[in-house]
This record gives sequence, C-alpha cells and structure tokens, in this order.
Amino acid sequence: MIEVRNLQKTWRRHGKTVGLLEASFTIPDGQVVGILGENGAGKTTLLRAMAGLLPARGEALLDGKPAGAQYRRISYITGEGSYYPALTVGEYGALLADLHPAFDPARYAAFLQFFALEETAVIGRLSTGQRARVELAAGFGKRADYYLMDEPFLGKDPFTRRDCIKLMSGALHGQETILLCTHHLDDVESFLDRALILHAGRIAGDVLLDDLRTQGETLLDRMAALCGWDPQHYLTFGENPAE
Repeated sequence: MIEVRNLQKTWRRHGKTVGLLEASFTIPDGQVVGILGENGAGKTTLLRAMAGLLPARGEALLDGKPAGAQYRRISYITGEGSYYPALTVGEYGALLADLHPAFDPARYAAFLQFFALEETAVIGRLSTGQRARVELAAGFGKRADYYLMDEPFLGKDPFTRRDCIKLMSGALHGQETILLCTHHLDDVESFLDRALILHAGRIAGDVLLDDLRTQGETLLDRMAALCGWDPQHYLTFGENPAE
C-alpha cells in the first residue's frame, strides 16, 4: 500500500510559490493510477519525491517505509532517461544486473526483442523513441512491486504507445502498483483503474475510471472541468482588455 501524507516540495519562482504544494492519498496494492494534469501542475515533482529522488516535507510510504529503505521493490521509469549514453544496450543491462537486486536479464532481453533493439547499439546514438524503449525495457526488467513512471511514452508513435500498454498488461501479474504520469490520455484510459488529477500543485480530483464510464464521461472531460480549461478561450485572442 502507498500512503502519501501532506507531501510538499516547493520553490520560489518569479515571486510565486510553485511545485507540489500538498498531496495526500492512499493507493492499495495492484492499482494502476494515472498522475495527470497540465504542465507545471506538480506531477513529476510528486513522483520524484515519492521515489526519494527529491527531498520533500511530509511522508511518502510504501508498505510503511520510505522508498530509500526498499530500493529493490521500486522501479522509477522516466521519459528523460536514466541510462548512460556511452554504453551499449547490452552493457547497460549488465550494469543494471550488478546494481539492482531485482533485475532480471532474461526479462530485459525479452523487452529488447519486442522493441527491436540490438544489444550492440550505443544508447547515445539511438533516436529519441529508441532511447525511450531502452528506458522501458530497463524499468520493467526489474521485477518490482512499485513502478513509478514519468512520461514513459516520450518520443513514441501512437502504435508503439499502444503496443507498450498491451505489453505492460501482459507482462505484469496483477499485484504490482503502477503510478503513470502521461499526457496521452486516449491511449491509457482503458489501462487505468484510477486517476489523480493535479492542478496548481494540489490534487484537484481523485477519479475511479469505472465511475467515469458509468457516467458516460471521458477522462479528458473530467480533467478539463477540474483544471478550469475553457474550450472557448481561443476566441479571446487579440481582444483589447482596455476596450
């Protein structure tokens, strides 16, 4: 179980306090939860603080312990990439096998084969989409209990994104807990059990996807309402507020 209590990580920018102003929630084991919101809402800050990668106020506990106390049970996957560009794909896998006690080289190799990645390829010479595939293969090569995923589909075409989601669904045994930060709502909506929607550094909504479907509402509709998005706002372009 994940328990987040009054988690905060803020900065001062242009005279304003920004970042993650406050977050509290509980996630039972086995849920797939979307971390959604506009750019700058605090999504990445939330995931990084939960993973112990950012010092923060408050608590983020996984089965009663912080992330730093149970490294082997957590896999943090980021679209920015945590790989070493000078290594080949195969060398990176060997490094992870040495560093991470839950890393499974055979599972990593299976993901590489699915993504058509050659082990001899130098990571820094790959395309953006290929490097994102390496990050996914490495992240799911760890047989973790908790997967924290920050924009894992960066640089992927729509077909690859959907293949990745199907692959994740088939590769997991159902007890893992996944937190997935993404802007590709159409691709992930059927994969999610629940969505936490952030707006201006706070959780504006906690939504069960089954409830949305029953109400005939899409995730984008709910997110737009909670974030105050006005679909007619573009009509005000060029207006003179003084008139």
